[in-house]
Amino acid sequence: MPPKELSRWWRGKHGFQVGFFPSECVELIKDKVPQSLIDSVPKPASKKQGKIITFLRSLVKARPKKAKQRETVKEGVFGCDLGEYLLHSGQDVPQVLKSCAEFIEQHGMVQGIYRLSGVASKIQKLRQEFESEQVPELTDVRDIHSVSSLCKMYFRELPSPLLSDHLYEKFSEAVSAATDEERLVRMQDVLQQLPPPHYRTLEYLMRHLACLAGSCSITNMHAKNLAIVWAPNLLRSSQSESACVSGGAAFMEVQTQSAVVEFILNHTDVLFSSKSASDVGDGAGNLGGMVDHHRS
Repeated sequence: MPPKELSRWWRGKHGFQVGFFPSECVELIKDKVPQSLIDSVPKPASKKQGKIITFLRSLVKARPKKAKQRETVKEGVFGCDLGEYLLHSGQDVPQVLKSCAEFIEQHGMVQGIYRLSGVASKIQKLRQEFESEQVPELTDVRDIHSVSSLCKMYFRELPSPLLSDHLYEKFSEAVSAATDEERLVRMQDVLQQLPPPHYRTLEYLMRHLACLAGSCSITNMHAKNLAIVWAPNLLRSSQSESACVSGGAAFMEVQTQSAVVEFILNHTDVLFSSKSASDVGDGAGNLGGMVDHHRS
């Protein structure tokens, strides 16, 4: 406040005229303010506390906004939920599977199909073309093992495995049943619990692999060998990725995976027939010839 001897008006910093109260009109009221009101006013934070508060605020602001992220996620092919992908693409089974299976059945009757690895650069090139929703000309690849490796990669990267992880125990129990007839009935019952996109895709894949198993004299990839290389890509338990899983438990899981896939592969025609589960057991007697044919 300007002293009394100065003019009643003085020019401010930006050229505005500012009025002031005469000093005799001002009364200090500090001692008259209730203590409860004084206590309710937040006290300024110390310098150290201020830095902590500023840091915490910066962390909150830097957190990703999940809702907005979900809106901008690009719908892809590899690593995308199978049901969402098929709904988006309007297909019954993945285009990757159809293209690779058709090409392999025409050109892939070679030693070690699905067991030998392809060329990494060619696999990535094919992957990028499928990701861009193009159907690549597989004949230009000239490497059948790159095509088969790509097919396995697609299933390996599914967020939820083709044989859903929540059914792992039921698949394990079904394949461990006492008799072949009981295994058939229980296995078909579990397969019927798969989501429709998974069931359709599994049937397509198993019929494709059964076709290859029929040519095992050329490829040396009979049902057991195909099951060994495919099982880890199709079935896993919810604990399989835990760091706490012991070596013995991991070995048992690999055995279970292979046994389930081999059983489905050997019984594809019956398990995916239009018969009901109760009819499967009645027809099991006619199954021996077909199983021997696949194993020959």
